[in-house]
Amino acid sequence: MIIETMDIVRLALEEDLTGDMIDVTTDSLVDPELSGEAWIEAREDAIIAGLSVAKEVFRAVDPEVVFTPLCADGDHVRPLNRVASINGKAVSILKAERTALNFLTHLSGVATKTAELVQLTGPYQTKVWATRKTTPGLRKLELDAVRAGGGDTYRENLFERVLVKDNHIGIIGGIEALTRRLDINGEADPKFLDGKVEVASLHELELAVGMGWKQILLDNFAPEQVREAVERHGHEVALEASGGIHTGNIREYAATGVPAISIGQLTHSVRSVDFALEVDWSIT
Repeated sequence: MIIETMDIVRLALEEDLTGDMIDVTTDSLVDPELSGEAWIEAREDAIIAGLSVAKEVFRAVDPEVVFTPLCADGDHVRPLNRVASINGKAVSILKAERTALNFLTHLSGVATKTAELVQLTGPYQTKVWATRKTTPGLRKLELDAVRAGGGDTYRENLFERVLVKDNHIGIIGGIEALTRRLDINGEADPKFLDGKVEVASLHELELAVGMGWKQILLDNFAPEQVREAVERHGHEVALEASGGIHTGNIREYAATGVPAISIGQLTHSVRSVDFALEVDWSIT
């Protein structure tokens, strides 16, 4: 089952409010009929992502709250830029505030990091891909944020596409055994050769090419090894580099000519971007 955005929002709100939308502080202090205006503003340079999720948070708390985006996912925002305006009951705005900001700050952090790496690899036309190293339950949202930052991914899940990894190969007895496992009436199963195989050395690369794989992941290759792989087979197979790649060395890897780099840093260790919700206290 693919988790939908509303399911994610509902779970997040239940952490804060329970199913009864109880906020003991707000419910005790704020007139439930008081209405007014608020806005969300950036506190630093960022690439925005998650506005639609933030909107869903406010709508889930109170369908009458009007959330108006003032920019779009993928836009570059600067400090004090307003990214959304919010009109509605004060109690609803306060109850939705933290959950909406949590999504917005995290997802914009993903988009901002992705955009940074895309800029570094841009001169070499190397694609930047996310991995499955995502926050449990948030994969759909995080990969949308990666795309807002200019990146993408090879696959979103295990059931979508084939990727034969090192542990698969180790369990069946090595890459040489892979040929026998995939052999059906003298030919490899097409659904596998349309997928991707991971190799850990130039020797394994040669074996994979010989088996007919057209998409090959170079796992934990040094930049000079990636360059050699590209020189040998870049004209006939789609190569991807992954493992040990980060902001400090991604440009070196891109300079090898490899067409794609996948990097877990996009989702598993990004810094959240600072946004704040401000309220017009002249509400009536």
